[in-house]
Amino acid sequence: EAGATNRRFVEIGSGLSGGNSACLATELGWTGLMVDGDPVRMTQVRRRFPGVTATAAWVTRENINELIMDAGLSGEVDFFSLDLDGNDYWVWEAMTACSPRVVVIEYNSAFGGDRAVTIPYDPKFNRRDYRFCYYGASLAALAKLSEKKGYRLVTCEPNGVNAYFLRDDVAPSIPACTPEA
Repeated sequence: EAGATNRRFVEIGSGLSGGNSACLATELGWTGLMVDGDPVRMTQVRRRFPGVTATAAWVTRENINELIMDAGLSGEVDFFSLDLDGNDYWVWEAMTACSPRVVVIEYNSAFGGDRAVTIPYDPKFNRRDYRFCYYGASLAALAKLSEKKGYRLVTCEPNGVNAYFLRDDVAPSIPACTPEA
């Protein structure tokens, strides 16, 4: 129902699989940016997804906009996916280079659904350096931030990992939901 306008995406934290945008690139011919901090993975991603800009970079709130602009993806994009296992909240807060219609952000369900919780910002944060459940932000924190940015939470996938947001002017017939729901 949200449709697509330009079939462009930004995938931050693509890993080797291409993340949430892999199908868009391989099956539907979309173009976009895939970013991951591992240069070896990104060499493989370049081979796997021709036509996609594959960038090896450690993503921070200081460089997110430059990464998007350098890939030529400023302005409206149809899909934005963020999965850093760490500074997701802070990177989403800082991202202004593009205006995605649909946003998918990984959240930490261990923080619960009723409190707005996030880890403190640390540009060098690496989840492997911490305990299993210490990373990212709660769904409530991401929902509040997204609302400030002009987005509404519309659903989560059943495993409690990804939250889906729509820009407020996109598919107004799809209602917002609460983190508690």
